[in-house]
Amino acid sequence: MKNTEDTFGYAADLTQATTQKFGRITDEVNALVKHLKEAVLQVGKKGVVVHIAHSQGALLTYLAAKQLSPLEMSKIEVIAFGGAAALRRSQETPFARVINYYSVNDPLLLVVPPAAEALKSGFENEEFCFLAPRIGNPINDHYLLGPTYAQALAWEGKRFQQQYHSIIRRSTRPVLIFCIALFRAILVRLEYFIKKLVQITFVPIFQVFLRVWNLLQSTILKPVVALLTLLWVAIFDIIQNFRQEEKYQPANVALKLANKEKEKKKKKK
Repeated sequence: MKNTEDTFGYAADLTQATTQKFGRITDEVNALVKHLKEAVLQVGKKGVVVHIAHSQGALLTYLAAKQLSPLEMSKIEVIAFGGAAALRRSQETPFARVINYYSVNDPLLLVVPPAAEALKSGFENEEFCFLAPRIGNPINDHYLLGPTYAQALAWEGKRFQQQYHSIIRRSTRPVLIFCIALFRAILVRLEYFIKKLVQITFVPIFQVFLRVWNLLQSTILKPVVALLTLLWVAIFDIIQNFRQEEKYQPANVALKLANKEKEKKKKKK
């Protein structure tokens, strides 16, 4: 897998892993080689790269090691969980540290003879650590973030802190985490307080304003507007009369007046 979107499903993964088991170098192997080389350069001479591999990832690491120099491997710690290949420290692969975690019911023990032999030997090899399954289902116990391997992952996290973090950093980190959690809790409370304040104060005030506005519209504004309209019409009529302008009459009114005049003329005759 070269990126988070490069997922093909179980069938394709098993097919690919089978070809890699026979030594086939795929794009995923080359991508891992590039990643590890860049990581070694980034940490510098005094740094160490902690590389975590799970299942097929251990097989990719095994193949990638063939393209790494002894100096590069000496800067890398390998932690494998349920690996499809067992990683070992040797003259050809002088890793800084190697540890292979396996659940005793992990199905990959059937295809990794060195791990199966280490299990039979009575846990005498320091490069292998066998875990009691937490679920009892071989498939579920194989998951990296399942309860079986997650506990070992937590052990490695604590070891990393003790090995590479200073006492000051280890002692101040809980205080820093507490301060961050406290700050977030304060922000949540503050947000809740502001919402309540708005609901208690501004919302009622706005509601009162709307009621007053509606009351003003119905009792004062509408009558005032109607009165001003009547005044304007009256003033306009006065101005028209003063100028002796003809008032506009609708067509039907004009016809009625014309008919009445005609009737008056006929009666006179």
